[in-house]
Amino acid sequence: MLGFVPQPNLQRYIIILSFVIIKITEMEIHINPIDFLGAKVTEAVANTQNLTNQAISQIQENVTQVTGIVKEMPCSVASSATIMAQEAFQVAHNICFDNLSLQMQLKFARSGVRHGMRNFQEAAKVFETIPAQIRAQGPEAIRKFCSDKDWSHIKAYVNEGGSEASNGIFEQFWINRARGGADMTPKELAAAKKVLADAAFKAAVSEVVGAAIQGAVVAAAVELVFSLLENSLLCVEGKITQQELVQRVTVATATAGIAGAVMTGVLMAICMMFPSIAFLLGVAAVPLALVGIGSMSVRGWEIFCHADKLFGITAQTQNLLGFSEATVSAL
Repeated sequence: MLGFVPQPNLQRYIIILSFVIIKITEMEIHINPIDFLGAKVTEAVANTQNLTNQAISQIQENVTQVTGIVKEMPCSVASSATIMAQEAFQVAHNICFDNLSLQMQLKFARSGVRHGMRNFQEAAKVFETIPAQIRAQGPEAIRKFCSDKDWSHIKAYVNEGGSEASNGIFEQFWINRARGGADMTPKELAAAKKVLADAAFKAAVSEVVGAAIQGAVVAAAVELVFSLLENSLLCVEGKITQQELVQRVTVATATAGIAGAVMTGVLMAICMMFPSIAFLLGVAAVPLALVGIGSMSVRGWEIFCHADKLFGITAQTQNLLGFSEATVSAL
């Protein structure tokens, strides 16, 4: 009987398999698995440390930049952060159904309902169909928004359309009532959504512009006081002229106002784009406001020390109150 003769393809597979086995054997001989794993662990730890160091370096750089801005423009930072915190907390309050008056809550419980009313959970969903940018403006803005609108059924009530929030949209009342008992067409629904989007955009712009103006006015007013005091002392010392005083105060006030407007406007724009995180923005603005106020306090103390050096305010105050140097020492 003839022995089994491998076919050419089978011979090729046997050669490849033999080659792989030889290589694996060589690896087992030349590479200690424990050393190999240890090297990989060491490499992973080193990579993690590098990433951590890079992250820490980036954070330090960002903190340094923020600190530099605060030192250069403490009035702008303090005013914009304070205004932003106030506005953000107000937005977070206004967009929440639970913070409405009972009368307003009942209004949304009854909107578009023929008989009875919704439960408050469903009423909250109807309330939330009003764009958040409009709700953020508060109860009066909500009343004004609803004054010329009905809560329209997408699938008409007479066609067994329900009163759940998903089956309705706020629409101008004359359009809704002219439709009668017909379902909303896709074109009509798109038109109603566009009206809401336009109203939301106008509300957002109004809030951003209002906050920016407020930030500009407050920052400019505070900077005007500080800059006037600082430069007046320099003028008294003869280091600058009256013309230079006016120029410096004007430039500093204008710069602070512009910076305050930009900072407040940007923060408020973020708040209007993402109203759901308004509370978090308010929380984040609080420490920034405190840092700005702290820098302003340091600046105020430096101005006082400068004035005291020129006019002897402390000594005059002590004399006025009847404190002698000996009395002060005894105290």
